[in-house]
Amino acid sequence: MIQVLVADSSAIIRSVLKEIILKTKKLSWIGEAVSYDSLKSMSLELKPDFIITNKALFDSARSTALSDYCHTAEIPTLIYYAPGEKTEYSSKNINYLEMPQFINFSSEKINEYTKYLEQHILDIKCSVLFENHPSSVVPAINEDGSYSKPLQNLPKDFSKRKFKAVLVGVSTGGPGALLELLKGVGKHFTIPVFITQHINSFFDKNLINWLAQEANVPVHLAQNNTAALPGHVYFAPSDVHLTFVAHPEDGFRMILNHDAPINFLRPSVDKMFESAATVFGPDCIAVVLTGMGADGAKECLHLKNIGAYTITQNAETCVVYGMPRAAYENGGACEVLPLEQISQRLWDLAGDDLELI
Repeated sequence: MIQVLVADSSAIIRSVLKEIILKTKKLSWIGEAVSYDSLKSMSLELKPDFIITNKALFDSARSTALSDYCHTAEIPTLIYYAPGEKTEYSSKNINYLEMPQFINFSSEKINEYTKYLEQHILDIKCSVLFENHPSSVVPAINEDGSYSKPLQNLPKDFSKRKFKAVLVGVSTGGPGALLELLKGVGKHFTIPVFITQHINSFFDKNLINWLAQEANVPVHLAQNNTAALPGHVYFAPSDVHLTFVAHPEDGFRMILNHDAPINFLRPSVDKMFESAATVFGPDCIAVVLTGMGADGAKECLHLKNIGAYTITQNAETCVVYGMPRAAYENGGACEVLPLEQISQRLWDLAGDDLELI
């Protein structure tokens, strides 16, 4: 259980957050602080694993309180801020989230937000570990001691298709899985790869730099209204949806979309898949990797139904078999594969012989 301390001057917000945390399976409520000073003292006394607080708590203390906290915090902290506010200070232990309208939450909305907040906190706890991931993931071993079964032949409908994009959705456990995937894809891949990973702003640049170095592939944060290059990898920036638009010269371009979160998530895998369905139609490949929750499941099925090729990671090689399971059980998987075979399947779909490159 992750022990959570909540700090907020509003009794209503503290009460709603307590109700939400008590409904979760992996979070434990250990207390509440009502001021910046009590937050500091209770942090030392209770030694929580995680803190949820509010930017207004620091602003009401003194002008430098938030800066001081952000530069010294050793406990992972989620700081809510009001819509339109700026978040100027960040560190590897500080994460920001726009404050929802808790006062208007119905019982159904509280249940929905409970799942989101639990996933968000677990993703934050896991994201700090990406630099400690091994350079590869151990393949799943079958009951007879052999490795995973050989890939089956592709259906003829897919073997000659000219795919325009590979779309990857991933959350908890993503860094290690992405490293394995991108090392298998390599720098000579013929299709651009687009990734929506649930990760906060402090880690997104560190993650892509780490992946580029370890996997030896060109990895970038996606930029608005830009074309994509074959074999290059583009990440949705933190708190922005990655979408696409048709373009007369480049075929398509990436669009950074600031629409509302989808099921509290921005970037959202569903949002990326939905846009891909409109722009690429059947000429794309969707991959759902390890992660909590069900982001991507709905639109993965849509992509499959319009003729795109969809792959979900199997349970044995997932850190958390949540997102792939949801997509599979929703009927959205053309194929379920262990992590170590997904890159080979991508090469099969790309239609080029890896040995000739």
